Amino acid sequence: MDPVSLTARIGYALVAVPLGSALGFYPSILLLPKLGKLLQQGDPRADGFSVFVSAILAGGVLAFTASAVALTLPWIRRRKHRGRTGRMVLSCVFVLLASLGFADQGHALLLDLAFTLWLAYTVTFTFVRYGVLDQARRTRASVAASSSIDADA
Repeated sequence: MDPVSLTARIGYALVAVPLGSALGFYPSILLLPKLGKLLQQGDPRADGFSVFVSAILAGGVLAFTASAVALTLPWIRRRKHRGRTGRMVLSCVFVLLASLGFADQGHALLLDLAFTLWLAYTVTFTFVRYGVLDQARRTRASVAASSSIDADA
């Protein structure tokens, strides 16, 4: 990966975090009181603070997703197939453990399933599909040429 594309990806992620936070927080503040009975199964303890905390969490989730997707831009490059099986196994274990930890907190089944699907989709689309460290494939001629240039300097 060249320094320009790395800088661009970091820039995309820095823009995506506040944008994703805002796009997750403000609609959640408006919609969660209406959907509160469905997600919390009619919890009488649901007050304004719990809606606020839930909206902040929704903003954080969307910001994380947007930054992870931004780090994998541009999507035109070839997929990195080397190590893909290992990334799939690692992501399956991560999603399983995170989902079990989330389900252990006593949320509604619909919320548990939504979390698991979101996490599996995000990890698959970013980590498994492209890999975090995709390096350009070099031919032996380009490696030899770059090493001879370094030796001359």
